[in-house]
Amino acid sequence: MFKSYLKLFSVIVILIVAISCSADAEEDGLSAGEDFTNTDIRVLSIDTFSVKFSTMKFDSIITSDSNRLLIGKYNDDDMGIVNSSAYLQLSSSTYSIDNEAILDSVGLILGYDTYYYNDTTQVSTLNVHRLIDKMESDDSYFYNTTITAYETTPLVSKTFIPTPSNDSLSITLPYTFGEELFNDIRDNNITDDESFYQKLKGLTIQPGDSDNGAIIGYSTTSDNTYLRFYYTIPDELETDEYTYDISINSYYNKTETDVTGLPLALITDQEYNLLSTESNGISYNQGSTGYVTKIEFPSIKNIYDISTEGTILEATLYIEPNTASHSDIQPLSEELLLYTIDQNNDLASQVSNSIDVVTGTLSSEDSEFNNIVYSIPVIDFIDQKLTESPETEDALILISSDFNSTINKIIFNDSERSDYKTKLIITYAIYE
Repeated sequence: MFKSYLKLFSVIVILIVAISCSADAEEDGLSAGEDFTNTDIRVLSIDTFSVKFSTMKFDSIITSDSNRLLIGKYNDDDMGIVNSSAYLQLSSSTYSIDNEAILDSVGLILGYDTYYYNDTTQVSTLNVHRLIDKMESDDSYFYNTTITAYETTPLVSKTFIPTPSNDSLSITLPYTFGEELFNDIRDNNITDDESFYQKLKGLTIQPGDSDNGAIIGYSTTSDNTYLRFYYTIPDELETDEYTYDISINSYYNKTETDVTGLPLALITDQEYNLLSTESNGISYNQGSTGYVTKIEFPSIKNIYDISTEGTILEATLYIEPNTASHSDIQPLSEELLLYTIDQNNDLASQVSNSIDVVTGTLSSEDSEFNNIVYSIPVIDFIDQKLTESPETEDALILISSDFNSTINKIIFNDSERSDYKTKLIITYAIYE
């Protein structure tokens, strides 16, 4: 019912709204002329519907299909201590090395993929550990909460200043570690993945305990990230150096936060909703950790108190990001995707319209004065809520398309904290 009049009135609505802005129309509306229709039309712009914000956290999110390793650690005023480590299982397309080959050295090459978050000018540490157990999963995915045991003492620690604009970071590994694997492959003791896993179940790369810098993105492709053996064949007339590579077979990022002493500490499970009124008028979004802002419109059905004979022409949600929570080293996502969650905070579906999926975009108008907002068309969701039977308790969330491969946070101001820049505006046409 609500959408059926949209195309018919689209042209006249523009005219009506323009006149409404320049004239003192009675009863906050006006009548369309008889040239258009014999029906009286009033168009109202309403911004008094309540917008309820809360923060929830997914129990786990898939990180084994993110196409990026996320490694690093930093302290954040909003999100606490953010720590991300990578777990790798390695394999080769062929387990074959010349019988006369002699190992020179072995190194782990991590290809930068240009992504970073927070301060890259600070010194970082990477600790490379052997896995005690093989990476295991009950399904075909690994999650940000997956646990795989690893040796306490690292094979090697690398201290460095990240340079994400460079090609790669090279970490030299102990000769004895490489020699054992290299000789077993050369001597045909390792001939396939399974025999390789008997010798090396995998590696994990952990940030330093005292790090407070950046989380860096590294490539997962075989061209950019690999375990490389450098070797020679002494019997040759000219002794050239050769390489043999073992690349990533599977991986996941374990990303977690220590929120001790922060409002987020109140969230104990996925069904807990931390109201913005309980967290200083803000709500939280952060990639890879599972925190998202839940959005509800408790009073939306009060629109029927105005008139039951009408149609929604437009419904746009404006949300103000907290000014103090973003910067050049902690940028905002330019675009967010709209999803619904059910009453248990389980992901339900992505919101779409007749053209495409629905997205929220960041408007940077008057950014000099911090007048920036996310603009999200929510007419499809509002229409659904007004016509659904039976009623449901589903709600909206906003997440970026790379939610499971980034660590970016967005802190939203609720209506009161934003001085009502965060609001729902509905354009409603009443016909009688």
